[in-house]
Amino acid sequence: MGNFALLFLRVSASLMMLTHGVGKLRDPRSFVNLLEVAGLGGFSLPLAYLSTLAETLFPLLIILGVAVRLSALVVSAHMMVAAFIFHVLLKGDPFPVWEKAALYAVVFLYLAMVGGGRFSILGPNRG
Repeated sequence: MGNFALLFLRVSASLMMLTHGVGKLRDPRSFVNLLEVAGLGGFSLPLAYLSTLAETLFPLLIILGVAVRLSALVVSAHMMVAAFIFHVLLKGDPFPVWEKAALYAVVFLYLAMVGGGRFSILGPNRG
């Protein structure tokens, strides 16, 4: 039962994360503008690309069960930066605004610690 629960968490959290990445793929300029307004200037474009990558490619790998630990670590780190650097330090947002990013960080950190489980392409807890 634990492997099914892990598969459910892995797939559902990654599908939800993909919605954020796909939105950035559809309209990359608005995300770059948001980063520029936050004061990131010349770093806005590369950070936008890295953010989009962290919210599209890595969740797809997690869903497939490929390199789950590494991919989940990347997504978790990205969400920690989104929550604490972007929302808290740069924008000064209140907790309800950055709560979702922090929750994603926790979920993907858990996946980084436990791996992909039995239902991953790389086998039990090796992903």
